[in-house]
Amino acid sequence: MGNRVSAAAARKKRLSEKNNEKINEKNSDIQTSSTSNLDRRSSEVSTVTYWLPNHNDELDRLSSQHFALKILYDGNISNQIASKLNMDNAVVLDVGCGPGTWLMDVATEFPGGDFHGIDVYDIFPRNIRPANVHFQSCDALEGLPFPDNTFDLVNMRMLYVALKKDEWSLMFKEIYRVLKPGGFLQSCECTTIETGNEFVQQTANAFRQSMRDRDQDPYISPTLGDILRKLNYKILDYEPKIISFAQTDVLTKEFLWNMVQICRNAQPMLEEQFGYTGDQYAHFLTTFEAELQKKPEATWSFHRHSAQK
Repeated sequence: MGNRVSAAAARKKRLSEKNNEKINEKNSDIQTSSTSNLDRRSSEVSTVTYWLPNHNDELDRLSSQHFALKILYDGNISNQIASKLNMDNAVVLDVGCGPGTWLMDVATEFPGGDFHGIDVYDIFPRNIRPANVHFQSCDALEGLPFPDNTFDLVNMRMLYVALKKDEWSLMFKEIYRVLKPGGFLQSCECTTIETGNEFVQQTANAFRQSMRDRDQDPYISPTLGDILRKLNYKILDYEPKIISFAQTDVLTKEFLWNMVQICRNAQPMLEEQFGYTGDQYAHFLTTFEAELQKKPEATWSFHRHSAQK
């Protein structure tokens, strides 16, 4: 079943409780400063491939996702990169940063670094953020607005419903351009639900079809290393992780909540494909959450690549 989450449940609970305090604090700042941008962002959904919504519930989910991934991978930066890069004076870019949760977390940890975040939507925190964090709105696929050889580290993650299958190479090529010689890329993406009972598999198949309808590849995540090699990146590490929803630890429950929230928040995009509308969709979500925890176990995998220019 791959690499399972193996840390003691008690340690995860302590980490989760500590991170929940950060989630609540950061969400308050993000929501206060970003709400004015949400209506404009929603009106632009039809012009981009990314198909998750833009309300505060989704900002909550993105923050929860960040801290869950941080616990899953035991930190924000892979050991292979952290052991080679002095983050105290690094210049860092986060591509598709959303509300900037990863960026602000790392910037707080390394106040001597210079951190930049870009996203096609301006939902960045306005009032409270580390002084070494800078945001700008742009479409990365039209070119990163930075000179060649600018960054020591570029982070890009969880864009599996944002990029079409032929856009991954374009994006990684552009990142290669702005990385300094010897600079690092950290990429973390997930798959759709891969196993589970009949109800879970029917739901996963419908989700995958929604991706295909948008020219996205639901199986792209494990193959990103091959794309990177073709673009002359040196692969330093590949870290697959598998979450089994049959487990009952705190971290698994966080990922379970995230999976259900993805389907909840993306209802306008998914309800026709899933075959549920209105109250039926609410009942579907309740059923889906219960079925995910039954045998045969349903699993959700994550794939982190660390690479160097």
